[in-house]
Amino acid sequence: MSTDVYTIEAQNDKNLPSYDSQQEPEPRDLYQYLMNEISDPRVADWPLMSNPLSILIILFLYLLFVLHIGPNYMKNRLPCSLVNIMICFNIFTATGSGILAFGMLTSGYTTSLSLGCEPVDFSYNSESLSMARWVWWLMLLRIFELSDTVIFVFRKKQNQLSFLHIYHHCITVILAWIVCKYAPGGMWTFIMILNSVVHVVMYSYYLLTCLGPWMQSKITPWKQYLTRLQLLQFVIMMIHTSQALLPSCEPTRKPLAYLYMFHEIMIFYMFWNFYKKNYTTKKVD
Repeated sequence: MSTDVYTIEAQNDKNLPSYDSQQEPEPRDLYQYLMNEISDPRVADWPLMSNPLSILIILFLYLLFVLHIGPNYMKNRLPCSLVNIMICFNIFTATGSGILAFGMLTSGYTTSLSLGCEPVDFSYNSESLSMARWVWWLMLLRIFELSDTVIFVFRKKQNQLSFLHIYHHCITVILAWIVCKYAPGGMWTFIMILNSVVHVVMYSYYLLTCLGPWMQSKITPWKQYLTRLQLLQFVIMMIHTSQALLPSCEPTRKPLAYLYMFHEIMIFYMFWNFYKKNYTTKKVD
């Protein structure tokens, strides 16, 4: 992988993803600008990172299966059990999330990075490159996590195929790709560490629910606290991301901050509605 020193140094001098307002850009020029000029050159040759086509195809196939092909296939069939598959899935995702959180934490936060406004380091030093690699691995794990919706389809758990569930999976994959492409380091990785820690707890909970009715009866009362943890996570994310809205903080990465904030507000609103509906609304007999 060759090092284009000028490109690396130019990252902080270019807005993301603004374009010259004095002229109407040609689609080809705009594509070149977005994919090559303002992106991180270190990740350009990594699998899935040259352009968003592969990610969009994956998400298209995911939506096609979980919304159409899968339900139609299972319509006149009995639900599958898949207990062993679910156990393996939850062990893998919980363990993977823990490894990713530790990897990103030790790629800057235990040495030089703070919880304040930290710009992305686009250099090829071992620590910043390690952070970028961990962000890439996190994106792969988020793609793998789409599998749980496929499991829901085969188990005919239609109540779990909610808009919240599907939206959350899709937007998480998209955001992971965007961060890996444009800002795989600095303050933008804090959210990923926090989210990975929450995923350890979340998939550990789901693992326990696979261990039979006795275990389910013991841990089900704790489900609402898992949702509270997720809500708290989004609040912390919003507070941390809000630093990037300050003029002096990451001036060339404002669009990413707006995208982060929009997602955090949207997902908090949907999770809050879910929490109210399931845990605070009194049911009338």
